[in-house]
Amino acid sequence: MEIINTLVHRNPALPTVEFLGEGGEAIRVAIASGDAARTDEELVETAKQMMVQVVAFDRPDLYEDHAQGESGIYTFEYQDKGVVRIMPGITLPNLGAVQEEVNRSGEDMWKDALDKPETPVGWAVRARNDRGDIVATCTYEELQRRGP
Repeated sequence: MEIINTLVHRNPALPTVEFLGEGGEAIRVAIASGDAARTDEELVETAKQMMVQVVAFDRPDLYEDHAQGESGIYTFEYQDKGVVRIMPGITLPNLGAVQEEVNRSGEDMWKDALDKPETPVGWAVRARNDRGDIVATCTYEELQRRGP
């Protein structure tokens, strides 16, 4: 499909990004309601990342060389107040490196959260393998226990 136009529909309950194709095709991506405050460009980027993730999860053969869960391509998810940012296609050599990167990213998010009036809760960063399984997680509660 060749995209000729992209529309952002700002419904506060469910922002939607619509990709319109040359032949009349359309793909609509509904984004979590917590994303309503984001700019149009950020919503479009989030929708694109969501579509890339769907393609990767639909192709189990795509990363067959990494079936053992060691060296592979991972999708990182970052959560802040219910808004999830997805970064697919991160290559790391093993699960230890994945956990280290999840922890490092979580620490960065915690430092940013200290400037906000509310203490965040739940998971901060998590990583999924090529099959979509969560293989590493860092929670805000863990980060709070560790301290600054």
